[in-house]
Amino acid sequence: MRKLGETFVVSDVMVHRGQIEYVAPGDGNAANQIVAEKRYSVVPISADGQNFEAVFCTEHPVNGARTITIMRETSVSDHIPDSTPLAEAFYLFDTREWYLTLRGNRVSGLITYWAFNSREFRVQLYAGLSRVEELSRNLLARDGCGISSDKGLNLSPEVLQKVRKRFESVRQKMGGNRFVDELDFHHVNEALRKHSPWRDFLHERLGRALSNGEYETLYNFTDFRDAVMHGRVLFPIYLDFKQRRSTISQIGELIDHLDAYSALPASGLPPTA
Repeated sequence: MRKLGETFVVSDVMVHRGQIEYVAPGDGNAANQIVAEKRYSVVPISADGQNFEAVFCTEHPVNGARTITIMRETSVSDHIPDSTPLAEAFYLFDTREWYLTLRGNRVSGLITYWAFNSREFRVQLYAGLSRVEELSRNLLARDGCGISSDKGLNLSPEVLQKVRKRFESVRQKMGGNRFVDELDFHHVNEALRKHSPWRDFLHERLGRALSNGEYETLYNFTDFRDAVMHGRVLFPIYLDFKQRRSTISQIGELIDHLDAYSALPASGLPPTA
């Protein structure tokens, strides 16, 4: 994700200062009403809508309603520059849900974990997942798997039959597609998982052998890709955000491994289960 981090910055997705919903100093009732109705992560406090010297913090327990916990003054650690790359900012939300943003030493806006449901961040995720898919197809084809036929692809006869029909149809209409290009995303993942030269390389690189189940847990992004592709809310609550952080880190990790394998001479070896 860090490789894609320069595309968008915090200012592209933050709530700008003039749109921040805040309460006057001491107005805890208004803050409680906002949290009850809108479930905000934080309610800033301001006398003029320009300076935010305190906030009402909230908490969202599992199976419970979000409520205000404390009112406290803001500190330096509550602020980040609004020029921070979005992918870099993602890693700042490991233990907290919000930041005030700065531009020229003045508060310019507010960003919460919810901003990572934005179109901008989804574009970055899609780019990362698309890169995984591209490298995976290229890796298989480079090793002689699924070029002009299903040769070398360790998939079920039913799957290969469907892909074979699709491949022949596309080939007649458009020409030079590879067989592997007609596999669905989850079948590309399966074929790669069963490709012995890749697995041997990965195990050596990791310093340990992964079981098939461990491999799937780490590197099968099919469900997450579907959510990204179909515009679903990725992080409806902060707990989901924290749980999926590791998935997003693993996308970048897999890209690094695939890039490293791609730099090696082609194996030309068939896969084994």
